[in-house]
Amino acid sequence: MKIAYPMRIDAFKQPGGDLYQIQAYIDAGQRIERSTAVPFAGKVIVDFKEDFTEYDIVHLTNIDRPVDAFAYYLSAKRAGKPIVLSTIHHSYQEVNRYEREGRGGVVGLVSGNLRFPQLELLRSMIRCAESPQLIKPTWTVMRRGVYEIQRALLSNANLIQILSKKERIDIAKDFGELESNHFVCIRNGCESSPPGTAAKNEGHRDLEVCVVGRIEARKNQIKILEALEQLGLSGVFIGKENLNHRQYCREFKSRIARSSSKYLAGLSHTETLRYMRRSRVHVSASWFEVSSLVDLEAYGEGCAIVSSQCGGTHELLGENAQYVDPGDSQDIERGILAAMGRTERAHSVKLGKDWSEVGIQLSELYCHLLGRRPNKTLSHRTPSTCEI
Repeated sequence: MKIAYPMRIDAFKQPGGDLYQIQAYIDAGQRIERSTAVPFAGKVIVDFKEDFTEYDIVHLTNIDRPVDAFAYYLSAKRAGKPIVLSTIHHSYQEVNRYEREGRGGVVGLVSGNLRFPQLELLRSMIRCAESPQLIKPTWTVMRRGVYEIQRALLSNANLIQILSKKERIDIAKDFGELESNHFVCIRNGCESSPPGTAAKNEGHRDLEVCVVGRIEARKNQIKILEALEQLGLSGVFIGKENLNHRQYCREFKSRIARSSSKYLAGLSHTETLRYMRRSRVHVSASWFEVSSLVDLEAYGEGCAIVSSQCGGTHELLGENAQYVDPGDSQDIERGILAAMGRTERAHSVKLGKDWSEVGIQLSELYCHLLGRRPNKTLSHRTPSTCEI
């Protein structure tokens, strides 16, 4: 099977969790053994002119970038291809709070008084300066409305793939109820070190805290850094800078340079896992999130977890993590202090699938959509999912 994965036009220039997710899908599809499921070949597309004729399925991503997603949707419809939609949708309520309280600076003064549809149109017009091919799709969305375009994507996709139960709830709150049989929940895979590696490392956790994530206002690193300073702790911060948040990145680097914490910039996945194994606690306090992969990876490496309440981590870790309000500095301090006080690190929660299992689930989903048998031994069935 050949799967097209059209993504936001700046996916390679501004890589994020969505690109990591899709690249993991493609790698997993190529590794599938034919005795287990049907392998699939995928391609990331960042060009509105791409011809989808040669593909079996078009797998769209990210309804919160509706200008890009709708342009690809129209092309897929013209090519007569079935559409899977990975929504990667963030709660309007959480996004609006972030714009009011978390953005900061001159941009925050403007964005805090706008709603998401207005903000996204404004951002898209700004992106047009660098990517002229966005001009026509942006005009289309301006005429029809951001909310209406997002609703059309949800209503007309053949299947909607979500990453967590929370995402399904947020979609219902923001767009109204949709037919439940259109939704399939396939969680992200989690690649951690071999079993037992984290346990063997327990006596060598020489770092107090690690914080992994792209440096940007949404990820809230400055507030985490402030909490660490208040508690007299130091942390290691890992992640590339978001070039669209230059002022925030400058302020973060200026503050961390005057602290006992360190900023290591972007590291390889292998090196990042190594730092997690050296750390007692991993902290994330994002203003909004669908499903935090770094929370699960850090948990798999034996870290005590502090996670944002604005995400789906609780669906897997439950009471095995501390959950904090990203806008409340004292709550972040409380979460870190509670996590630092943990002495028992025998993690009992099974994190679920690795990416190879996700690949098999996707293969089943694609075969189901195309009316094909997954393989010679499996009967035709709806792909396995987490409960919704």
